[in-house]
Formats: sequence, structure tokens, C-alpha cells
Amino acid sequence: MAHHLHSDVLPGTVHLVDLAGTLNVRHEEGGEKDIVLLPQPTNEHDDPLNWTRPRKLLSVDLMLLAVLSGCFMTTLLSVSLLDIEKDTGIPLATLNSGVGVQYLFYGWSNLLWQPLGLSYGRRPVILVGAVGMLACSVWTAYVSSSGEWYANRLLIGAFYGPIETLIEVCISDVYFAHERGFWVGMYCCILYGSPFLGGIPTGFIATNLGWQWIQFIVSIIAGGCLLAAIFLMEETMFYREPTQDEALDFDEADNTPTNTTKALDNSETEEKISTPVASTRAEIGGISPKKSYTQKLKVWGARKPGQPNNALRSVWLPFTLVRFPVIAMSAVLVGAVLSWFNVVNATIALVVAAPPYNFSTESIGVLFIAPFIGCLVGCVFAGTLGDKIALWKARRNGGIFEPEFRLWLALVPFIIHPAGCILFGVGAAHGIHWVGLAFGLAMVVGTFPIGAAIAINYIIDTHKEVAGDALVTMILIRNSMGFAFSYGVTPWITATGVQNTYIALGFIGMFFWGMPLVFIVFGKKLRKASAVSYWAMVEKQGLKAH
Repeated sequence: MAHHLHSDVLPGTVHLVDLAGTLNVRHEEGGEKDIVLLPQPTNEHDDPLNWTRPRKLLSVDLMLLAVLSGCFMTTLLSVSLLDIEKDTGIPLATLNSGVGVQYLFYGWSNLLWQPLGLSYGRRPVILVGAVGMLACSVWTAYVSSSGEWYANRLLIGAFYGPIETLIEVCISDVYFAHERGFWVGMYCCILYGSPFLGGIPTGFIATNLGWQWIQFIVSIIAGGCLLAAIFLMEETMFYREPTQDEALDFDEADNTPTNTTKALDNSETEEKISTPVASTRAEIGGISPKKSYTQKLKVWGARKPGQPNNALRSVWLPFTLVRFPVIAMSAVLVGAVLSWFNVVNATIALVVAAPPYNFSTESIGVLFIAPFIGCLVGCVFAGTLGDKIALWKARRNGGIFEPEFRLWLALVPFIIHPAGCILFGVGAAHGIHWVGLAFGLAMVVGTFPIGAAIAINYIIDTHKEVAGDALVTMILIRNSMGFAFSYGVTPWITATGVQNTYIALGFIGMFFWGMPLVFIVFGKKLRKASAVSYWAMVEKQGLKAH
């Protein structure tokens, strides 16, 4: 069946809850049978949306394990930066700016990795990145000069790239829209929480065995994770024919969508909308045979016959997507989150190792328990609560889901972030008890998974046809901002002091956290204003959803 892309469709506005039970589409099984499955699965065995629950859990657990091991290999030395400076003579400012280079290549390397992953398969790209990180992780223990440190950070950052953008794509390959928020929240929790979790034992490792053993031990752990991925991680790429209709009942006689008038928010009048819907027909690909164990683990042949090769397009397309307001705002928001993460990561040891605290390397590691707990709490808001709010709002909105529903989560960090910055920065300057610093760190770090989840989900919900490329846009902007903060954090603190740095960080944070709150009001209007341009691009480039 040929699909015509209608320019008046609002990207991201979907019929998520079938309140009347009249839509001729597949619904959620179990307790909430009124939830429409988005995107609609095909009838093929290869479709990851059709996988059994244990198979999906194994897949996502292995992805999260890859994130955990990757973060361990690239971030755990932050606890012992002062030890590295003493042992190698590499200045602390150089160590921090080298980490900035690492974060820069987290993003820019995806101009290579993401096109390969979207066109040829997620599994081979993730495995190549994991092997490269493992080699660089072992090398890190032998670094002895500033030049070698920069080269090491550049390469390990480049190999880490697939973790930054492909994992989110894999999650959207396997899980439906109403489930995705939880797993994206888990991803963000591990992404920002694992450096603090791993920092707890690394202080003891550095003190008793030397900082080099931090990398040796995490390399052993990462090697085990790599073996698990090689023998258990399946390919999740599944090509779907381009379609715009996904969640609306369909009239078989004349291909006319029905039930297109739905109640919107009270602040708006009723308007005619065409929301995405998918057919339950089997004409997309037919029933495919089940794969054997060895076929599931192949690192080639994931492309389906007739699937277009868009690798070259995915190299330049991310640079053009910044013109869409949702993508631009999300990218800047998550860039701010990484910037704050880099500032916190670079200043914890600097603050508590100095008088009046005089923490040892071991004690600094123990202090990392606080931000890790904060990150876990933030994960609850970013994941489980985000999905519940979205469903609750959709039911109140006549079953229609608007991507802006998830943005209400930003209210929490809008208050918590500046409060935590002031508690830590001003508290440290006035020598308050270290428990107060711990609470401040927990408050600040707890906002990280919330911001990242808001940005990632907002992009996937609104522009799913270009989600893979838009995530690269987001990461390029995010990591460029993170690099700038990593490069300048040490001179900034030296020039203004911890107190003034964190006061500024708090007020800057309020500005950035205010952006999604503004989009609650204007986001839908901006999506509507850019709809014609967006669908024209989708049709011209032959882009596909999911």
C-alpha cells in the first residue's frame, strides 16, 4: 500500500490510549488493554517488537551492561586525578582538558558510528566500539606524558561513541512508546550514575594497589561484559516501510483516516488532527522463519533486501536538523547537563581534598555514594514517573498523547538544581559539615538523568522518522558544550572560587531548566509551524519511522 505523507499532521501527536475501544489496531496485552502499541509491530518473527518479554529483557540488559562497562572504562579515574598528577607529572588542568577531548569525541565520532549502525546493524558497531575501548583502557594505565594522555582520551572517547547514540536507538527498536520512558531513564541513570558508583571502591583501589589498577580491574570487568555481548546480544535493527499513519483507525474502502477529531487540552479549541496509526495487516513483509542461535549472533547481513542505504545521508543530515526547535532545545538541554556533570566531576576531589575537609582518596570514593543515590532517585522521576504522567495526561486528553506531557518533569530540577549548587558551593566555601556537601551533590546529580531522559524522549516522541540522526545532532551539541566546560572548569574555579562558580552554575541551571517549561506552552505550536518543512524533508529523503 502506498503511503502519502500529509503536511498537516503534527509530528509527535499520536493516539496513544483507545478510550472508546474502537480503533482497529493492536493494543497492549494485560492490565492496560486500552493502550495502543506504537509503533505497530509487523507479523514477522524478526521484528524486535514481537520478541518475548524475557528476550527483550535480555537484550536491554546487555545494552545497559555495555553502557556500564563503557562508563567504568572512561570515567573512574576522576577520583584519583591528584594521584595521577603526582605520579606522572601531568598537570591537573591537562588531565581535565584531556577528559574534555574525550567527551568531544564521544559526540563527533558518531558521524562515523551512527551511519554505520543505522544502515548496517547495531550489533557490529557496538562490538567494535567495545573492543576499541577495552584496548585503550589497558593502555591508560601506562600513560606517562601529556601528549599520550590526550591521544588516549581521544581514542577511548571515539570508541565510546556508539554508547552515546546507538543504545537509545536499540531501546526504541525493542520497546513501544509507552514503555520507552522507563528504559531511557535507566540508560540515563547508568550513564550519569556509574561514574559515582564506580568511584566508591576506586579510592581504596588507588590507595592500596595504585591508580593503574583501577583501569586493570575495570578492563577485566569490561572483558566479561564483552564476552556476554558477543554470545548473547542480538541485532535489533529491523527495517519498516515508511509510514505516517500510526494509531488512528483506518477506513479500508477509501484509505481515509477516521476519528480524527479529538479533544485537546482545555487551553485550545478542538481541531482536526491526523495522528499516526499503523495497520494490523500482514502485507509489509510476510511471516519470516525463526532464526537459529548462530543466525541471531551474526555480525553481518542485518540489512533486509530493498532496505535503502542511507549511510552517507546520515553523515550530513544531523547538521541540518538543528533547525527544528524540539531537536535544538533538547540538544542544548542535554548539553547543559553534561556541562554540569563535568564541573561536578572535576571539582569534588578539588574541594574535599583541601582544608578543612582533607579527605583521603579513599574517603573521596566513599563520598561518591551520595551523588549515586541522587542519580537513582532522579532515575525514578525520569523513567517510571515520566511514563505514568504521559499516560495519565493522554487519558485526560481524550486518548491523544502530546510529547510535551513528559516535559512537566523539568519542574523538579528547576528547583532542586540551584538549591543543590548553592548548598555544595557556598557550603564548601564556609566549611559546613561534609554531610551537607553530600546532600548538595545528590541534589545536583539527581537532575542529570531527568534532563537527559527529557531530551532523548522528546526527540524520539516528536521526530521518530529522524530519531537516529537527531540523536547525533543532540550529542554533537551536547559534547561540544561539555568539552568547553571541561576545558574551562579549572581556570574558572581558580579565577572565581568554588562558591561563585556554583552560584553561577545554579542560576545558569535555572535558565536551562526553564526551556522545557516554556516548551510545555509553545512546543506544540512550534511543531505545527515546522510540520510542512519536516514532512517535506521526510518524503524527499525517504526517511522511515523507528
